[in-house]
Amino acid sequence: MNTVNNTNIYYYLILFATLLITFSLIPIVFEIIEQKVTSNIPYVSLICILISFLIYLFITIHRKYYIHVFFYLTGFISVSMILFLKRRFDENNINIIHES
Repeated sequence: MNTVNNTNIYYYLILFATLLITFSLIPIVFEIIEQKVTSNIPYVSLICILISFLIYLFITIHRKYYIHVFFYLTGFISVSMILFLKRRFDENNINIIHES
């Protein structure tokens, strides 16, 4: 009986941690829109995060975990926005050396 309670606690802790990670990206999106600076965010990190959210989305849709789909879809959209904003603002930033 005690292991069932521990399992529930761990499940809710993991769910809460996922919620925090996912929704912590939203203020970053607004900060990027306001500051128009993305030169310190590497493309590789954004692409890795985007791929991980895609994997999470596939698993949660396949297993029909609908509350998780909402979390991971929010994260996927946030990282996609950061990626598109980065491309837009890096083209306009004259302080970045562009290789020809």
